[in-house]
Amino acid sequence: MPQQVQDLIGFLDGTLPPTHPYVKVEGAARGETSPEIWLLGSSDYGGALAAQLGLRFAFAHFISAFGGEVVSRAYRQHFEPTQREPQPHSIVCVFVICAKTEAEAERLAASVDLRRLHMAKGIDAPGAERRGSPRVPLFAAGARRTSSSSARAWCTATRSRCARSCSR
Repeated sequence: MPQQVQDLIGFLDGTLPPTHPYVKVEGAARGETSPEIWLLGSSDYGGALAAQLGLRFAFAHFISAFGGEVVSRAYRQHFEPTQREPQPHSIVCVFVICAKTEAEAERLAASVDLRRLHMAKGIDAPGAERRGSPRVPLFAAGARRTSSSSARAWCTATRSRCARSCSR
């Protein structure tokens, strides 16, 4: 992946070496400048790569709900300035649920909560069947599933924090 990101930067900035296989490729809508490049990551690897390459970093909270603060702090601490990006820039990407009523929003959010719980338990993860984990159940089975009170509290608190943040 690092090489692909570097190839993209070279392509966008017009700095690919003359022997590069993509040097003759032309974009259909080229402008005077190239767009900002944001590296989306859900772990310390994505943050470290963005810092090393001097790129903007977007933490994928919607994929990994934990560790965003630590990863983002490490990104800023280890950021290597470049001509393209002289200083670090970071954002957090989150799920947002919109509905006409709070009850409808809660109903829609339940599927996100269930998926997060499955991810935490490794259910339906790549290779899960080989490790003995079940696949994600059908909707009816998911609707019957109960989770621990601490998991439900975490999901509720997360939604409440996001709702407060979005309303500011």
